Amino acid sequence: MVLLKVSLNYLKERTRWNEAAILEALPLVKAEVDSIEGDEITVEVTGDRPDLLCRQGIARAINGFRCRELGAPKLGLHATKNEVVVDDNVLAVRPVIVCALARGLTLRDADVAELMQVQEKLTLTHGRRRRKVAIGIHDAKAIKFPLRYAAYSGRELSFTPLGCDYQMNLDEILRDHPKGKEYAWTLQGFSRYPVITDDNGAVVSFPPIINGTMTTVTDVTNDLFLDVTGTDFDACNVALNILCQNYADDGARIESVTVHSKGAKLVCPDCRPEKMILDARDCNKTLGLELTKKEIVNCLAKQRIDAEDAGGRSVAAFIPRYRADFLHAADLIEEVALGYGYNAFAPLKPRVFTRGSVNALTELSDKARDCLAGAGFIEFAGFILTSEAKAARAEALERVIKIRNPVSKEYSALRATLLPGVLEVLSENTHRSYPQRLFEVGETIERDAASDARSRTTLKACAVSAHAYASFSEAATALTILAKAIGRDVFFERASNASGGSNASGSAARQFIEGRAARVVSGNKEIGFVGEIHPRVLSAYGLQVPATAFEIRL
Repeated sequence: MVLLKVSLNYLKERTRWNEAAILEALPLVKAEVDSIEGDEITVEVTGDRPDLLCRQGIARAINGFRCRELGAPKLGLHATKNEVVVDDNVLAVRPVIVCALARGLTLRDADVAELMQVQEKLTLTHGRRRRKVAIGIHDAKAIKFPLRYAAYSGRELSFTPLGCDYQMNLDEILRDHPKGKEYAWTLQGFSRYPVITDDNGAVVSFPPIINGTMTTVTDVTNDLFLDVTGTDFDACNVALNILCQNYADDGARIESVTVHSKGAKLVCPDCRPEKMILDARDCNKTLGLELTKKEIVNCLAKQRIDAEDAGGRSVAAFIPRYRADFLHAADLIEEVALGYGYNAFAPLKPRVFTRGSVNALTELSDKARDCLAGAGFIEFAGFILTSEAKAARAEALERVIKIRNPVSKEYSALRATLLPGVLEVLSENTHRSYPQRLFEVGETIERDAASDARSRTTLKACAVSAHAYASFSEAATALTILAKAIGRDVFFERASNASGGSNASGSAARQFIEGRAARVVSGNKEIGFVGEIHPRVLSAYGLQVPATAFEIRL
């Protein structure tokens, strides 16, 4: 969910509706009200509706909902001879650029602030923090066409970026400018960087980092030049269409820009609607309604979507290009439901009656917990996320699944075993009296080449007993009691530190004293290990008393 601040007076003016009606309608157009402070409403917008990340989009949706405006809004694109020429050397860095002009706007301070908010919210969500899509908004009067979009080395160009009163080259911006530091990661690995220059050679923008001061938008700006760059054409075109439709709704004249790239030319924005076919019978079956095709067309019109009877059971819908959330016919059915009105659905009693019960895995884990608690162990609940350092400390590093882009080093892997977590708790309680007996029942993630995800989730139980007289017999006895409680027949096979494998017979066996560890087998399958923990591992955790442990798959 994305938080967006919208002026209530703006919505009143654009919808000609009163405050109470607007506040009631907002949740029904997928813009939940979070808070109200004076004239300012904070709304929560779902991530699949980037077109609602602006006051114009919300007003557009409300006008459709109340049938004041039906069908897709008109953009009225005007052709021009303005051009952008794309150099081949930028295609490997940031290959997509689409542009347009919005003329005849009257911008007040609040309008400039809204413009910046839309730019920020779109690039943060739809644009994946500028990696996929970045937006530049400029004062068009300062720009001389045609423009050139090319890649330059870090010291090849210098210009004055926004927020500065002196020139910096591209390397200096990435190193020293606040926006450069924040978004330098989007250009990591490249030695040349994308830049837009005008016919005079002046720098318009250094996407996706910062614009130049030459094109700063102020409250006296009337004409805007919009550039959207990125790595995905559809995503960039959606963002440009959102901006163009917003300014068209505000009364601007939208003018096209022709982009020349790879020997082809593209007139931007591409605002041709996308056609989707909806089966009326499937729609009614899903919603539990009996709508005619004409009624379905009317429901879609309230959602600002043009539609028509396509013959047979079909309705043809024409999706505006500022909408990015249509992947399947089910998305169209949702729009029909929104247009019909959720409050208009008649509540029905359930026609299928089922009896609820506890999940089998929950019952199994509860039995294990009750058994181990009854045996004198204290339960511990850890996180499924762990770190490579924690796994290495318990000599189980090769068993964890690493996360490619972790948020922090503390949570850089998925645990494959519960033992390191229990040992860590013991290491934090060496000042407490002994014996100390801990257990955990929880999920782990293990490698599985046969699975689509190449991993599987496994429910395990692990128990550790630490005191001066801890022995293999103690752990084996507790494990036998647990196995009986959950209805498992188990037996033990000797484990060797030198043997291969990924369970008790391999890396797990190294955690135990040679000759005092065993593999746990049930139904001819190895399900875990039991043994006395090796002094080397105990030392790594600062434990000065013997400890014995077991861990099995439930």
